[in-house]
Amino acid sequence: MKKNLSVRRIHVYLTLVLLIFGFIVAYSVQFTQYQGKSVAAPTDSEWEKKVKLNEKIIQEKEANDQLEERLQKIRVQVSTKERELSERQVVSKQVLNELEQMRMQAGFVPVIGQGVTVTLDDSKTAREFSNVADGIVHDQNIRDVVNELFAAGAEGIAVNDQRLVGGSSVRCVGPTVIVNDSKLAPPFVVSAIGNKDTLLTALKMPGGVIDSLKQRTIEISIKDSEQIELPGYIGGTGKNAGVSLPPTKG
Repeated sequence: MKKNLSVRRIHVYLTLVLLIFGFIVAYSVQFTQYQGKSVAAPTDSEWEKKVKLNEKIIQEKEANDQLEERLQKIRVQVSTKERELSERQVVSKQVLNELEQMRMQAGFVPVIGQGVTVTLDDSKTAREFSNVADGIVHDQNIRDVVNELFAAGAEGIAVNDQRLVGGSSVRCVGPTVIVNDSKLAPPFVVSAIGNKDTLLTALKMPGGVIDSLKQRTIEISIKDSEQIELPGYIGGTGKNAGVSLPPTKG
């Protein structure tokens, strides 16, 4: 009886041991599988992230390369435009200088330079003449002086601050002289810019314009100066009795 009880106890112990061992083995297998799954899943996720990140980096690099290429093209275009603009500015400056020079020669802008002034006034004894007209200044006298100065190389001339240009007229209307449609009264001051020595030589030439006017007792004075100011042309111009301006230098 005791022997049977001992055998049964052993069986119970063995059964318990086997159950515990089986539980441990089953738990170990499940734990190992769980660890395998928990480790494998993050690895796959990280790999996918890494692949996507690399693809994005490659895309960004390609985009940067395209932008750099475009930037280089834009820099070349900017350099070309800057060079063209610089050349245009040089050309524009030359054109403006030429235009300003032409305006000066045409008489449309004020100028300052050396030159001479010739003052013509009626004779103080004109009333005593049998013919009063012989003692007063006529439009033809002014034109003769102006044309003589231009012939001597004058670069600009004004009569009583009326600048002479192409088409300007000096003419008499009754007792008055009209220049550029402006009525002038004596004394008539003819101002000319140019080489003063050359202009003086031309004016004082024996048998010249001034010499013939002095024989008529017209009051004449000639002065040279290092600085003579001529105003720019304003107003209209007449079509008759014009003065002979020199050709524009090209």
